[in-house]
Amino acid sequence: MSRSARQRGLTLIELMVALAIFAILGVLSYRALAEVANSRARLEENFERWRGIGRAMQRIDTDLLQVVAPAAEAGSASPQASPAMLLTRAAGGGPELQFLRLDDTRGVRRVGYRLVDGRLEWLRWSGRDAIGDPDVEPLLDKVRGVRWRFLLNNNRLDAWPPGDTRVTLPDAVILELDLEGTGVLTRVIALR
Repeated sequence: MSRSARQRGLTLIELMVALAIFAILGVLSYRALAEVANSRARLEENFERWRGIGRAMQRIDTDLLQVVAPAAEAGSASPQASPAMLLTRAAGGGPELQFLRLDDTRGVRRVGYRLVDGRLEWLRWSGRDAIGDPDVEPLLDKVRGVRWRFLLNNNRLDAWPPGDTRVTLPDAVILELDLEGTGVLTRVIALR
C-alpha cells in the first residue's frame, strides 16, 4: 500500500480518542442538565415555602388588624371576664395568643395562634369566649419557635395583658417566627 492510501483513513487510536472526547462531552452535558433540573426543583420548593410563609403572615395580619376591644359593661369595673387579648402557654408548651376579632358573618369572635410540634396553628372559637375546643387549621410547618411581644407606650412587653387592667389592647404586636432553613422573621403589626 502506498503512503497516501494509509493516511486517508482513521487509525484505531484516533477513533478511540474521538469516542473518549464524545463520551466526556456527553457526561458533562448530562451533569449540566441534571443540575438544572435539581436547581429548578429546589427553586420550586423554596417558592412554595415562601408562598406558605406569605399566606400565614397575611392571615395573622388580617386577624390582628380586625382586633376589637369590647366596651365596658354598665356597672362593671373590667370590660369583660376574659380579656380582649391574652398570651398563654398551649398544652404542648408553646406560646398561644388569643384575641377578639370582628368576623364578617359571626360578629365578634375569639381567634388565636399556637405553636404545637413545629406547626403554627390557627384557632377559631364559635363565640367570644374560649369555651370548648376550637376549630384548628394548620397554618405553617417547620417552625422552630414563635415569640409574641407587645408594644405599649413605646415599651416592649413580653406578656399580655399587662398589670393595668384598664388597657385592653397594645399599640402594636411584634411577631417573631423562627423558621427552619430561613431564620428569624420579625413582623410588627400596628393596632392603633
